[in-house]
Amino acid sequence: MKNQPEWWDPYSCQPYKLKDESKPRSRWSNVWDYAKTGLTALLGLPLIVISYLLLRAKPSSKDPKEFIGLSIDLGFGYESEMVDMVNELGVENLLLRIPSWDADDLDSYTDFLSELEGKDIVINILQSPHSTQDYELWQSQVRKIIGVTSGFTNHYWIGNAINRTKWGCRHSGEALQLQEKVEELRSEFHNLFILGSSVIDFEPLLTWRSLCNFAKFKLEATAALMYVNRRHSPYGTQYGIFDLKNKLRLTKAMIRLSNRSKNKLWITETNWPLLNTKPYTPNSGNPTRTVDEATQAEYLKLYYQIAYQSGWVERVYWWQLINPGYGLVDHRDGSLRKLPSYTAFKQLLDGELVQKPKEPN
Repeated sequence: MKNQPEWWDPYSCQPYKLKDESKPRSRWSNVWDYAKTGLTALLGLPLIVISYLLLRAKPSSKDPKEFIGLSIDLGFGYESEMVDMVNELGVENLLLRIPSWDADDLDSYTDFLSELEGKDIVINILQSPHSTQDYELWQSQVRKIIGVTSGFTNHYWIGNAINRTKWGCRHSGEALQLQEKVEELRSEFHNLFILGSSVIDFEPLLTWRSLCNFAKFKLEATAALMYVNRRHSPYGTQYGIFDLKNKLRLTKAMIRLSNRSKNKLWITETNWPLLNTKPYTPNSGNPTRTVDEATQAEYLKLYYQIAYQSGWVERVYWWQLINPGYGLVDHRDGSLRKLPSYTAFKQLLDGELVQKPKEPN
């Protein structure tokens, strides 16, 4: 990222955490949107339950290189080294973030994209805290980004972590409006493949709200930032029942019923934060909230294998290639140290993806 605003944390590659008093939960617009979310969930619950119960796993037949994706970011530099590592890994599906606030300064992104010829690229256009204050500006920025990069891809993931106020959306209604403004650009750019929803973590009420509504947009696929417990394996449960497989099952069940998205689920972001990597790790960095390098590599494999065996997921992208806090490569000492997860990622691409996952002891 070339232009880093004061509210952006360049280490963990996300906005700084907001103070509680800065979160507008009690505003009327928020309360009204919470009511819409609750009513939508109440009305949809019977159908969601039926869809969930009828859904059966069926292992994917995709080639590993069609299923496995990797996110890359220009925040730390090392562009030529990243290209070399992408080729060494053999990964074909890449995801590149482009912030809306960089819309007038895209040369570094296009230069980098030109080095990735032949790769399948998804561009994640990030919203800012200002995007929901000026929807016309947001649309103008997205128009510029698509216009400049459309020679490299037609796949665009719109927004990021729309259920986290620090990312700029005070409630889901604002995220839907951002998506609508992008939908209007289809008349200018043909054959766009748009991903959305963009809910981070396991928040099914908000996922359903983003997938079943009367907003004016259509998605070619649902993008889910599906993390599991920061400390536990993909077999760890939330609410007593939802391990990774059941989280994917519920999300897929909702997508099947959606009036906004086609029946495709892409996991556009996941990882495990690493021990003793503050400030790069997005959480406290303490042992209770992180894993060691060997465990991260083990959980990475399990995540991909579980998602693949379910048959409910089109692709999974690891976030990201270079980042000491949760990536595949550590750059802190001025050199690029490939972590155990780097090797695990390559092993999946080389064929281990199709193996059945083994639950840790």
